[in-house]
Amino acid sequence: MTSTDLQRLYNKAWLFASHAHVGQLMKGSNLPYTTHVAMVANELIFADRESDIGDLTIAMPAALLHDVIEDTGTSEEALAEVFGAAVASTVACLSKNLIVPFSDEGYFQAIAAHSREAAAIKLCDRITNLQSAPSTWSLEKRASYHEESAQILAALGPTNDYLNRRLTDAMARYKSLHVDQQREI
Repeated sequence: MTSTDLQRLYNKAWLFASHAHVGQLMKGSNLPYTTHVAMVANELIFADRESDIGDLTIAMPAALLHDVIEDTGTSEEALAEVFGAAVASTVACLSKNLIVPFSDEGYFQAIAAHSREAAAIKLCDRITNLQSAPSTWSLEKRASYHEESAQILAALGPTNDYLNRRLTDAMARYKSLHVDQQREI
């Protein structure tokens, strides 16, 4: 696939995600939710320059679309019609609401078993989410989120050394700013 084709695919997925997430905001922010998915895709694109994240033609659109099944009325079938079965399947495996009964351990194992692309997206998602903590979160919630990040690192970190390091660094920064610092106050 040429660079121009990748740009078109990015724009197609970005527009789809933008329409699907209309009116949604990032937690604790006035920013549109699509800011988050763009940040995840950005993290993924840079990771692809450093390590094997799998097939970028699957991973990149799936990164932009990673929350559309979980957070909107979009179905896996609708995604498959527009982006193909591989992208739709990747997004579906990242959607917590499709796992019944849900457990973190089962969710992370399913992502690892699904594909290198899915694991990379989940790692990029958590790296992005650790950049800040919603002001509405209690210290307990912030600490719990950090602990869940450690579970993600343990389950998915071995799939990609570069993203393992990025998540490790993001966790240390987050803990320092949003957990340890809050305990001192």
